[in-house]
Amino acid sequence: MHPSNQREPRLYSANQRQAANWSRDPRVEITSRTLRYPANWGESWCQERPREKGVDVLVALDVVDLAQQGTYDVVILASHDTDMEPAIERALYRGRSKVETGGWRGARRLKPGRRNVWRATLGGADFVRVRDRRDYW
Repeated sequence: MHPSNQREPRLYSANQRQAANWSRDPRVEITSRTLRYPANWGESWCQERPREKGVDVLVALDVVDLAQQGTYDVVILASHDTDMEPAIERALYRGRSKVETGGWRGARRLKPGRRNVWRATLGGADFVRVRDRRDYW
């Protein structure tokens, strides 16, 4: 998700610099959608924040498509969102690739169709090791 250029131009620019930097890696493909802003965004009394819309559906479709194409041996979904369970279940039953999940230690474990799916567990040290420390401002 990225901020709106009209509503948050400074944040939008930082996001664009980060996306450009990450895209230099040929293994990275960025699919971005603009955040949805509340009608009263920018008013001093507005407490509602911009929201991501449609990203979970795109991820679910990608998981199923990648598993069905069989291009990869393993498709790994890093999520603990239970809305992803039907997509994982379909990918497991109809796909040619193995499907696994990854998530933070202590987070909910996905169980599509009440099946245990192999899960990579990540902790704080993993986050520190892979986080992007560049300043995009």
